[in-house]
Amino acid sequence: MDNKALRVVLLDDELLALGYLRSLCEGIPDLEVVKAFDNPVLFLSELDDLSFDFCISDIVMPNMSGLEVAEKLLSKPIIFTTAHNEYAADAFDIEAIDYLRKPVQRERLERAIEKVKSHIEQAKSHASWTVNTNKGKFTIRLSQIVSFSTDTYDRRDKLMLLENGDEFVVKNKSFDQLLQELEGISLIRISKSELISKEYIRGYQGDVVISKIRTKEGKYREFSLSENYRKSFVETFNQ
Repeated sequence: MDNKALRVVLLDDELLALGYLRSLCEGIPDLEVVKAFDNPVLFLSELDDLSFDFCISDIVMPNMSGLEVAEKLLSKPIIFTTAHNEYAADAFDIEAIDYLRKPVQRERLERAIEKVKSHIEQAKSHASWTVNTNKGKFTIRLSQIVSFSTDTYDRRDKLMLLENGDEFVVKNKSFDQLLQELEGISLIRISKSELISKEYIRGYQGDVVISKIRTKEGKYREFSLSENYRKSFVETFNQ
């Protein structure tokens, strides 16, 4: 993964254990604790308003177990912590990323987080997007998308460039809609009329963004960087 911080939510009904886990997580680079909960019901009541990448949860809790919580997280990865060995098989039955014995050791926690990173990267590489284009409805793998630019014929449409050089006209999509729908990839705004995936940026110089995609002549394809978007582009690119 790139250096963007992973966002985690913590859940444990024991306040001492929760505080200890939070302290461990806050000491790990590129890991952001979004919020810590001591009540699974409260956590789920706020779920729709939380933005996070994965959860670390105790298993044995009153009112609702960590296993029940995991079933409501849908595709979010989860790491379990518990002092009870007998729950290990159940944890892996629901495809938990890892299972940590209490008291959690920092080195063991770091290894589990590396598993989360690998899981997220693998999921991103296989994630797809189904959209209406000038060639019909297509399902596109997100990892293949290089850029979007305003179509010269109809500004409501966007010209999408793929890694292999193929181009599609995406029908009736604004840049804001694209950024919202394609959260799985790091699209960066470089001008009023263009977005480019961070994964395909080789570098930049002056008002030129140099991509990793080559033209038919063998040169790296270049994109124009607008002065109005330079600051935000540089900040995002250097993260």
